[in-house]
Amino acid sequence: MAGLATLRVRFWMRWSTRTRLLLITVLPVTAMCLTLVWYSYQSRQNEVRAELAERGLLLARVLADGSEFGLGTGRYQELRQTLEGVAQSDASIYRVAVFDAAHKELLRVDGRAGGQPETRLYEAAVLKRLIWVSMPDLRAAPPAPPGRSVETIGYVRVTMSPTRLLARQENRFYLELLVAVAGLLVCGLLAARMAQGFDASLQASLRALREADAEKRRLIRRVNGAVEEERKSIALEIHDELNATLIAVRLEAQGIAGLARQEQATAETGAQAASPRLALIESKAQSIIKLALGLYNSGRTLVRRLRPEMLDMLGLQGAAEEMVRHYDEAHPSCCFGFVADGDFSKLDGAMAISAYRIIQEALSNIVKHAQASRATVVLALRDGSLHIEVRDNGRGFDPAQKAEGIGIVGMRERVAAFEGCFELHSGSEGSTVEASLPLKGGAALSSPGNAGG
Repeated sequence: MAGLATLRVRFWMRWSTRTRLLLITVLPVTAMCLTLVWYSYQSRQNEVRAELAERGLLLARVLADGSEFGLGTGRYQELRQTLEGVAQSDASIYRVAVFDAAHKELLRVDGRAGGQPETRLYEAAVLKRLIWVSMPDLRAAPPAPPGRSVETIGYVRVTMSPTRLLARQENRFYLELLVAVAGLLVCGLLAARMAQGFDASLQASLRALREADAEKRRLIRRVNGAVEEERKSIALEIHDELNATLIAVRLEAQGIAGLARQEQATAETGAQAASPRLALIESKAQSIIKLALGLYNSGRTLVRRLRPEMLDMLGLQGAAEEMVRHYDEAHPSCCFGFVADGDFSKLDGAMAISAYRIIQEALSNIVKHAQASRATVVLALRDGSLHIEVRDNGRGFDPAQKAEGIGIVGMRERVAAFEGCFELHSGSEGSTVEASLPLKGGAALSSPGNAGG
């Protein structure tokens, strides 16, 4: 089902915007028109059935009343002539049959209606009405009151045919259908005319939007490049100036401590009491050495965060593997793994640093929030794209209820700068960050001596 839905989406996307606008406009109107036409057709069918039922029942009753004399006196020929006249006068009568009281057919008259007869039969009883009149007899008792009796002497059955009435209604329906089709054509022409102007305006807006989006991506890449260059400059300043100064401070402090120890040794050799100030000087010098060493290590850590020197020396794969190893050693409660597939030696430096930052931010989020016991980083080159996947088995979160932090927004922007795809999945079994950066032929590739290699 998912494959079929994807195929439909691709088929829909192949159409032009104008075609899609026409379909969006015309299809609902066509559906509404067809619904009304179908309702009209069904209504006419029901009208024909109701009219036949009313006419058939009325004919059966009238013919039953008119057949009383002929059926009672046995004048079937005259009765047949009467029935034939009625059947020929109404084109909806398919057949008229007369039965005796025992439902034995006495005569049958076919009408001029063609086609198929209705399954319903309309039947009425032929009644013989007798009026009894008592003559007065003066010699007898008082006369009985006059009476009346009714006797069923037969039945008249009428069969109707809807062919003629349906043909008449179908002619009217075809006229309505022709009017509806003409209306749809006019609507389609108007929609095409209106869609032409709207399509031009929409295409212009889409072009402006694409240009703005492309400019945004270029701006993000330039900003990221400028930020990385500034980080690199700051890292070099820290490495060349601050760390070098700290090394000099440490050496000077070590020299002071050495001189203090020499003075103490000379005093002890000369059988003189060592001055307590020498011990204090050595202690202060050792403190300065420890502080300088601590600042030096902090400076090196800051340099690695600002500009990972491993990325310049080992390339993306080596730098990412070294970063994962560092996280694994620094956080023993979680086991960090790394998997790489592909040759990353010719990867462009801008894409390499972006991929490195994405992995760095994802691992930082795992350490801060996930409370995971296992995390894995997958780096692969396939299908002309650089694929990054960082997954963990932590507690996860609901992306719909929790706003994205600056780190996730930054990852999205880095991926968007290369027109890639970014997905974040999270649940009770952990979270997964997936990023795909298209190489676009040689646009994201460079010589082996680039920063990415």
